[in-house]
Amino acid sequence: MQSLWILVSSFLFSLMSVFIKMSSNDFGTCELIFYRSLVSVILLYAFVRFRGYSLRTDFLFGHFKRSLAGTISMFFGFWSLTTLSVGTSMTLCYTNPLFMAIFVVLFAVHMRQPIPWKLIAMIALGFAGIVIILQPSFTGTDQLLGALAALLSAFLAAVAFWQIKELGQLREPSWRIVFYFALFGTFFGLTGCLIFESGFSEMTLDNISPLIGICVTALLAQCCLTRAFGSGNVLLTSCLQFSAIIFAEIFSVIFFGDVVSSLSMVGMAIIMVAGVSSTVITKNMERRAKQS
Repeated sequence: MQSLWILVSSFLFSLMSVFIKMSSNDFGTCELIFYRSLVSVILLYAFVRFRGYSLRTDFLFGHFKRSLAGTISMFFGFWSLTTLSVGTSMTLCYTNPLFMAIFVVLFAVHMRQPIPWKLIAMIALGFAGIVIILQPSFTGTDQLLGALAALLSAFLAAVAFWQIKELGQLREPSWRIVFYFALFGTFFGLTGCLIFESGFSEMTLDNISPLIGICVTALLAQCCLTRAFGSGNVLLTSCLQFSAIIFAEIFSVIFFGDVVSSLSMVGMAIIMVAGVSSTVITKNMERRAKQS
């Protein structure tokens, strides 16, 4: 069941990316973040009131750091979809395990621990995959900027993950972490929409459907992801998340008629292998550290 939950989550996150790309011509990036976050705030607040929980926290600055990194990561991830194919954008955004591996290596060097050469090899392999994708796929400045935005999104997602781990060690419940993240995203999206995107766009029968799709798939995907990580082996769940790249590439071909070159497919496969291997090596290092 854990495998099913994470596969459904990956499917829904990929479908959300399709809806984002469909909406990118009618709505600004900050506007999309606003709608996505606002729906989550409303539903989570209703959940908190229904269960009698409290939103009071003693770790407000920790929530701020997590929300800032996560929201900016979401912004660059959304924006990359306006210039790249869904499959390419999702592949580059899912390089965050490589950045996580870099953090682990830097920590080991700082603490004068043995250098994890296997992890360094996987990082090098992953970025080789990125280079392979960059060369055949990008033909203009806009696409190059989109690729850099996706990589920056992945980096900030890794930073946000560290903050989530820190809040988790302080015993902050996951629903409270998600609520403050959504609340921050709501204000971030609203401010950016009013200042940088000249206000809200007009809604029509044609463009409201993908907008609703973003909100629904984002909420359901987050629920499935939380259920998956809370009900089984974290390592297996992390590895299966890479199935989102496969779903995204299939959707990219079906909905937008994108053509995937052979070299791009090789690069995506290399990134997936490097990401899964980095996750396995990192988890093994954590397990050995706890045992010692």
